[in-house]
Amino acid sequence: MKDLNSILNQLKDQLGLNQIQIGPLATPLTIEFYEKWLTQDFHADMAYLKEHLSLKKSPQLLHPKDLKSVITITQPYFPIVNATTNPIPARAATYAQNQDYHFWLKEKLTHIIEALKQQHPEHEFLPFVDSGPVLERNWAFENGLGWFGKNTCLIHPQFGSLFFIAEILTTLEPPPQKIEKVPDFCGTCQKCITICPTGALIAPKTLKAELCISYLTIESKSIPAIELREKMGDWFFGCDLCQTTCPWNEKVFRTLKLAPSSESDTRLQLELSPEKTQELILFFRNLLTSSNKKIAKEFQGSPLSRAGGNGLKRNALIVIANRKLRELRPEVELHLENPRFSELASWCLQALN
Repeated sequence: MKDLNSILNQLKDQLGLNQIQIGPLATPLTIEFYEKWLTQDFHADMAYLKEHLSLKKSPQLLHPKDLKSVITITQPYFPIVNATTNPIPARAATYAQNQDYHFWLKEKLTHIIEALKQQHPEHEFLPFVDSGPVLERNWAFENGLGWFGKNTCLIHPQFGSLFFIAEILTTLEPPPQKIEKVPDFCGTCQKCITICPTGALIAPKTLKAELCISYLTIESKSIPAIELREKMGDWFFGCDLCQTTCPWNEKVFRTLKLAPSSESDTRLQLELSPEKTQELILFFRNLLTSSNKKIAKEFQGSPLSRAGGNGLKRNALIVIANRKLRELRPEVELHLENPRFSELASWCLQALN
């Protein structure tokens, strides 16, 4: 029988993963910090985070058999995997310019499980891709795949933070090995805290979700407060300023020949060419005049589907106002009679005048 670590390392290379590591499954080391964060209501209206607390504290409860180990992987955002459409013209978080990672990354976990089942058919394997009550960053940290950055992301000195985390809980015994945790290399750097337009990083390693642009444009079902809308700039879906400004991601950007974020583009992306502006106008025009059913069909298989039709229309109205896209005034006016959007549409029109 092959050595477990050898199998995992071979799979890492085959599947194009950054890292893969198996370690013991126990009470998460960071559970007290997480409980305190919930107690302070920093999770906004994501009630499910609190509801799942007992399972996150005791992950063994997720399966009737005795789960003993967790296999953690990290998968880079880049290169774009299996992309079937061009990136949207609106400003979106890096990971969203691709197919929904929940699906294709789950396929990689399935491949890992199938390979392990050949060697260990009697064991159970439970995969998760940002879709279950599992403290993913904790297990990646405990398995030595990075440290908790001041931006709350897991950071690795070689791979930065531009990667997905996924894991497999299993009844396999963890190998008898000592896993060295990655030290915290943030030092005195405050770039992620400084660059956040809404001040969502209220302290190092502490995010107040209700101020976070990613939360406001993806998870939240509400209309953002007026004082936040202008600060959201032209972010249509998500935001990754606190990652793209991070010095540990500079190497990643150099490799990809991309420019990291700077203080000058916190609120608005760099000036768009007339062609790019027209693409953006057409994109929003189609969005604001489409039914939610049509939008759901159009964005099926995309991370953008998470926000739903109403969420994407809300986001579009905010970007239209901040970008001063006056050509879209007629489309904005269509939403004045919609109880959900009437106040936001009125605010948008005032910004366009």
